[in-house]
Amino acid sequence: MGRIHVLAASHGTDNERGQQLIHELRAQLEELARAAGLTELVWHEAYVDVQQPRLPEVLGSLPADEPAVVLPLLVADGVHTTYDIAGAVAARANTTAAAPLGSLPDLAKVLAQRAQAHLAEHPSVVLAAAGTRLEKGQLQVRKLAERLSVELGREVQVAYCAGAKPLIQDLLSTEIQTPVLVLSALLADGLFQTRLASTGASVITSPLLPDVMIAKCFFVRLQEALKAAGWLSLDDEVHRD
Repeated sequence: MGRIHVLAASHGTDNERGQQLIHELRAQLEELARAAGLTELVWHEAYVDVQQPRLPEVLGSLPADEPAVVLPLLVADGVHTTYDIAGAVAARANTTAAAPLGSLPDLAKVLAQRAQAHLAEHPSVVLAAAGTRLEKGQLQVRKLAERLSVELGREVQVAYCAGAKPLIQDLLSTEIQTPVLVLSALLADGLFQTRLASTGASVITSPLLPDVMIAKCFFVRLQEALKAAGWLSLDDEVHRD
């Protein structure tokens, strides 16, 4: 059906390292698309906060008769997916949006691999997410923690950097006394990863990026959206929640 525009839309950050990691993620996604033979995809940079260009502006610059899919470079649903991205998509015909990472099984596997080297000395494991007021996003994080718990064979508690409870600093200061392994479910370096570093946890893992497996998880979400819109027929099954 000709060209399909993909707007890889991230939150945006003032952190230079975080910005670079997002650029590298977009490059990985483009390479994955080329390797899969999806040469009709045209890639665009976009942001929902902090950085430019903003998502509505990029969508508005596209040829009106060509389809577009917004790929949120976000871990879970929140205000930016349900309002900013959903609003931008609704304002343009022939446009859809993919889901954020959510609780993809492969994401749980990535986090489990990062935890393995620390489990013997850290009886307590906490999954730390950015946080959202929306129950939908909190449910996704809790489901991811459940899958991670199965992978690790032990309980995994959930905490947030902002927007939801329990806040990570409150959980660590009041409820957990043993050495704690904090698994970062943040996408890239920035304000919240710095906040995790200030909690005093025994071990805090790096953000999800850089990791080609994370890029593959986002690519799964893109494939799902293209298939659901009828813009792509996929022979291979894709992972689903």
